[in-house]
Amino acid sequence: MIIACSTLCFTAEPFDRACAYIADLGFQAVDIALMEQWAHFNPSEMVDDPSEAIDKAREGLDRAGLTAVSMNASAGISDVGPEGNRLRAICTFANAFDITTICYVPPIEAVGMERAQRRFERLHSISQEFGVTLAIEAHARTMLEMPDMAVEFCRAIPGIALTFDSSHMVAGQNQGAPYDQIFPYVQNTHWRDSGTSWDQCQQPLGEGVVDFDHCFSALAAVGYDGVYSVEYIDSFPNGGIAQVEAMQRLLEARLYRPAS
Repeated sequence: MIIACSTLCFTAEPFDRACAYIADLGFQAVDIALMEQWAHFNPSEMVDDPSEAIDKAREGLDRAGLTAVSMNASAGISDVGPEGNRLRAICTFANAFDITTICYVPPIEAVGMERAQRRFERLHSISQEFGVTLAIEAHARTMLEMPDMAVEFCRAIPGIALTFDSSHMVAGQNQGAPYDQIFPYVQNTHWRDSGTSWDQCQQPLGEGVVDFDHCFSALAAVGYDGVYSVEYIDSFPNGGIAQVEAMQRLLEARLYRPAS
């Protein structure tokens, strides 16, 4: 397993400075955001030639001594052609860093399951051309905010996986009700504490209601051995270095402790 820091913890900084901050905190691995019109790379600008973004990322990583181990991506559009082209650029970026799993934004509830399924079947087919698995985030206020719906979605599209974010199963409609059914489908994870409403989706560690030990145990029970990314977003309330460090210490204490 790998503990990483998301570059979303430093959206106010350019990529190279975000990497420098992450390295200074003692991380060796990073989860890179490719979120259209947000951070840190715009997939729309990579469609014709991803090499400039790849070179920029490699330079920032090398300078900071970091390894890219995962990605958090949004094409910023759901039109069939443009989204597919942007996903190809995203997957090319992933291949450049030997990243095999990408967190991808989920469909909104309003589109309906049938339409969402058709869209993600196309996206899954594209990602498979690059040997990349799409791990759709089980995100509050989207179609996948309820665990049973997230599982149904994965079963409808064999090969699609989930990204588990510790905040969204308690801040969204699920309100912390049991969600262990999603863990067999999880291939990527994001971590922060949360309250039980969207405006409390990012709380200082220990002030929210996330049962971290249960989450760690449930993931271990299904054999999850992937990336655990700290994701205290700096542009949200209660972001900042202190919370990144607190979550980092918790992950290290729980995941790296010797077996008893």
